[in-house]
Amino acid sequence: MDRKTYDGLESFVFIAGFYEGLLPFPAKYFGWTPLLSLPSRMPSPAWWIAAAAALVTAAVLLVVLDTAKKRRYPDA
Repeated sequence: MDRKTYDGLESFVFIAGFYEGLLPFPAKYFGWTPLLSLPSRMPSPAWWIAAAAALVTAAVLLVVLDTAKKRRYPDA
């Protein structure tokens, strides 16, 4: 993969982690229903689990992608 592919994947994972993992917490508090945030439409115990899992998964994927990009392109 080239550097642009790594950057694109990192951007996608960051945006997905934001909408599915971070946004449901203030959305539930303020009563919002964002269009792209699926956990904010779930009932109470399930949305906590789904949002936390999405947040942790996004963080792990960002670390893995960044490590792979640095290993492939050590000069950057």
